[in-house]
Amino acid sequence: MKDYLAKLNWKICLYMILGNFFIGLGVCLLRLAGFGTDPFSCMNIGVSNHLPISYGTYQLLFNLILFIPMIYWFRKGLGLGTLVNMAGLGYIADFCIWLFGTAGITVQGLESVIPARFLLLCLGVLTICFGVALYMECDLGIAPYDALGQIIEQLTHGKVKFKWARILTDTISVLIGFIAGNIVGIATIITAFFTGPLVTWFREHIICKRLDAYKE
Repeated sequence: MKDYLAKLNWKICLYMILGNFFIGLGVCLLRLAGFGTDPFSCMNIGVSNHLPISYGTYQLLFNLILFIPMIYWFRKGLGLGTLVNMAGLGYIADFCIWLFGTAGITVQGLESVIPARFLLLCLGVLTICFGVALYMECDLGIAPYDALGQIIEQLTHGKVKFKWARILTDTISVLIGFIAGNIVGIATIITAFFTGPLVTWFREHIICKRLDAYKE
């Protein structure tokens, strides 16, 4: 606890919040592009469309469920970043959708504008990966969904490695999203296979050097 509290300087907290904002903005851009979203958002958007609550509220409730196994088996991953991610991410995406809507940029309006949709697709993927890299590098806690793969690896005593556990959880999420009627498209595939490499690149070449000075 002492070591964790030592990390809580205001600049690192600000970067962590900014990272989560970028993730929410990226999800918004993918929703506007209409080519699918990342696996977790795919599932949550699909299910929330059948409920009388917003995407942000549903994601918060579902994260509370995922928070339970995290408390039991992955407490080292808990932190301020966990709370900000699980409580704020869905609402950030909803807010950005509303903000673009007030400017006249909507999913329906962009449906026939293919070049703009592809631009939003590329920007969305890059924005999400940059946001993930930023909030993870702050090391102030990870999201419950991100912890699932590590929990599975831990409970199987390493028989199921993290990368395979993550593929499993992503596949289940996409399947549920598809059954719920959400779009499973090129963005879903790209985020499933390229998020890891892009996050690693952002952390190593851009973010790590900037944050190290604030961690000392």
